This record gives sequence, C-alpha cells and structure tokens, in this order.
Amino acid sequence: MEALKETGRQPYILETAMKVFARHGFKKTSMEDIAQAAQISRQGIYLHFKNKEDIFKAALFKMMKDSLAAATQALDEDSPLEDKLLHALDGWFGQYVGLFHIEASDLRQHARQMLGAEIDEWKASFEKRMITVIAEASSQKETSSRAVEITQMLCACGMTWKHDLTSREEFLSRMKATLHICCQNL
Repeated sequence: MEALKETGRQPYILETAMKVFARHGFKKTSMEDIAQAAQISRQGIYLHFKNKEDIFKAALFKMMKDSLAAATQALDEDSPLEDKLLHALDGWFGQYVGLFHIEASDLRQHARQMLGAEIDEWKASFEKRMITVIAEASSQKETSSRAVEITQMLCACGMTWKHDLTSREEFLSRMKATLHICCQNL
C-alpha cells in the first residue's frame, strides 16, 4: 500500500486510523498502530499529521462529513418516505454498526473534547433535514411536533444500535420495522 497516489493517501490514512481508534480507543492507539494498519511508515503518517490528536480530529471530521453527505443524499432521493429514511439512517448510523469495540469507550469523550460544537452542528443539521422530510410527507396539518418525535426516536434507536448490534443487516432490519411503526398514519 506504500504506492498509494498522493491524492488518495490522506483519506485512506483517515479511514484506517478511525478503524484503529474504534478497535483500541483513543488512549491505547499509537501512531505506530495507525502506520502499521495503513501499511506505511510512521514518518509517512507524520508527513500528513503532526500527532495522534490531529489525526483523530481529522478522522472524526471526515467521518461526520461523509455521514452527513450520505444521509442528505438519501433524504433528497425521489422514493417512498420509509425507504428514504432507511437509507438516510443507514448513511448516518448503519455504516458504523459493529465498528466500535468495547475497548474504544473513550472515543466519545475525546470526540466531544475535540469537535464538540461541530458534532452538535452536524447532528442538528441531519435531524433538521429529517424533520423537514417527515413533515413534508405527512398528510396531517399539525405534523411538526410528530416529525420531531419520530426523528428523535429514530436517532435514539440508531445511536443505540450502532454500538449494540454486530451487523449492518440486523441494523437495517430493525430500523425498517421501526420506520414502519413510526411512519404509520402520516
């Protein structure tokens, strides 16, 4: 993998680093661990990132940006509401199901310390878009509070299942059933 093109190296390092952090946690991950997983030298890592905090912050930023883009694209699809929401929730949560190991319990704390306000903005942007899509799909006039409740419930399920389930297929199956219940009588 040492021969990766320069244009593809940094995203590859960030994706690999997030997998290492997700397996070992922030404290137990070293730059050497990331370099080995990415199959490049430590010096190669340091050409792109000054330290572990820098690479973790960049990996989180990339993960959140990519998740929001996938979810937004799904919400803009011309498809039935439940399908649209399922694809959005899969883009936001589902792709990370089974990724985080129990040893990585410190990641949330470190993520909050490094990107707290930005994480809240991304989350709020995703939830606001979901609320709008649900409210627009409803045939009822007073839907904004119901759309908020549905969004909050789906996001709570997604966050829990992202950490508790081991397969994306199980996540999608549970989310599909939950969406069916939530979207009845809209």
